[in-house]
Amino acid sequence: MALLVAAGANAQYLRGVNVSGAEFGENSIPGVIGQSHTYNSLPTFQYFASRSLSLIRLPFRWERLQPVLRGPLDPTNLSALKQDVAWAKASGCQIVLDPHNYGRYKINENGSLNEYVIDNVYSGVVKVSAGDFADFWSRLSAEFKNEPAVYAYDLMNEPHDMGTSSWKSISQTALSAIRANGDTKRIMVPGDNWSGAYSWVLVHGSNGWINDPAGNYMYEAHQYFDSDNSGSYAHTYDQELAANPNLPMVGVTRVTPFLNWCKNNNVSCYLGEYGSPNTDARWNTVLHNFLAALDTAGIPGTFWAAGEWWGTYALSVQPLNSFTIDRAQTPVLQAHLAPGAFTSVSAAATWGYSVAPDTLAAGYGTNLTSGSDTKVKLTDSSGVSSFAQILFASVGQVNYVVPAGVAAGRVDVQVTSGGTTVGSGVLEVDVLAPTLFSANRNGAGIAAAQVLRIATDGTQTYENVAQLDGSGQYVAVPIDFRGDRLFLLLYGTGFDAASAMNTTLQVATSALTVAYAGPQGQYVGLDQINAELPSSLAGSGVVTLVVTVGGRTANPLSITFK
Repeated sequence: MALLVAAGANAQYLRGVNVSGAEFGENSIPGVIGQSHTYNSLPTFQYFASRSLSLIRLPFRWERLQPVLRGPLDPTNLSALKQDVAWAKASGCQIVLDPHNYGRYKINENGSLNEYVIDNVYSGVVKVSAGDFADFWSRLSAEFKNEPAVYAYDLMNEPHDMGTSSWKSISQTALSAIRANGDTKRIMVPGDNWSGAYSWVLVHGSNGWINDPAGNYMYEAHQYFDSDNSGSYAHTYDQELAANPNLPMVGVTRVTPFLNWCKNNNVSCYLGEYGSPNTDARWNTVLHNFLAALDTAGIPGTFWAAGEWWGTYALSVQPLNSFTIDRAQTPVLQAHLAPGAFTSVSAAATWGYSVAPDTLAAGYGTNLTSGSDTKVKLTDSSGVSSFAQILFASVGQVNYVVPAGVAAGRVDVQVTSGGTTVGSGVLEVDVLAPTLFSANRNGAGIAAAQVLRIATDGTQTYENVAQLDGSGQYVAVPIDFRGDRLFLLLYGTGFDAASAMNTTLQVATSALTVAYAGPQGQYVGLDQINAELPSSLAGSGVVTLVVTVGGRTANPLSITFK
């Protein structure tokens, strides 16, 4: 299968997610914020910025922003939308504004909510016209044309079944209205027929249709991997595989005609939606192959979906457990970030989205350097810049220590080699951000801990709580009291500013008294917690450790008692 690279593809293409919520409650128009729909909170934008998934497509309903056609924008929803844009900007994200209306507008008439397709005739009357749509975009443009955090306007989500109207004409009318407003911002032009990449050429023909005096637009397609291209994933992976033995490559097969169309027309393009479920790890292979095709073409894209109201939705990449645990698809998305992206996490565990001063950090990117001239520069929220101590540098990873004096808030990170920038990203810095090392270095399972044994004769010995097995993995060494006093020594990072007073340690159902919490003292960035183990834990078997420092909970680990 030939896959052509889009002409003029930007090497710094962006990747991110759709952050849903403001388009919810489509049968409750206008609805009430917090009941029918929601605008997501600051931590959502901070989290995705920290994962370098910083392009945020932000859906909302046209009717909520403009309750009356050609009328003023609603101040309540506009204010909430602007707040999300402000939070995105503060976090280091960029926004794509997306009226999520499918080429339609709903009107409350005599107690009924009726939906009308743009430019269609109903009982001899055009209820919603291309002019109405252009008016909406002219008003929205006036609000955001000077806002640099707005990366693009997405004209309309997934127009489809447009009846007698022409989506090509409607989209051109809206774009022209935005340009007439003196606005040269980037415009995403979606395709008809649900914007499907697989059907793009069949629906739109071999040529593009937009005339843009600013020359700043992208054609937008969407693509899912299930049998009906809907993204509903009504069938299991095995059922889909039985119907399509080439399922691992289905995303590539479906998106290739669109990518080639972009190349042939010498136009920029964008994948506004694609998504795969977290119900079966094999879907991650499909997603990986699809994203590799986008990488080759240099195409930006936003995964569907994130958002604080998704709950158990299978396609959600909204983090779990109060923003501490990544979803299954997130590592796949991070493996296909834009060139130059640099993503930093605690060196102890990928847990949460913030780090603390004097934290051991691991930063990941591509085409970094293994030379001795690697530098990591951090510019904090107060505008002060400092250089991190480098512990390790390679082509794909740089381990460093977040400087102790970095101010809390957003920190811009720049990696240079020989004076040339080779990576950039953001950190969210908090006073405390505890993470614990695990024996198998993945931030989970058995703790990387020791037991200090004080025998009845006063003899002190140190014992590990894990040992290597024949497969190269660490397994638990059961802790045996044998009548001695035992002290647990836990190691982590991100709680240099801790004290025994603000640290709690729960082992199984026992709340232990913490004797010490703070810097380990011997190794830079390494922190330690000491607590005596009560003999009542004898015979408990495998138990979970939960550490909380200053109200912030670290990644849970385990130890085993004999």
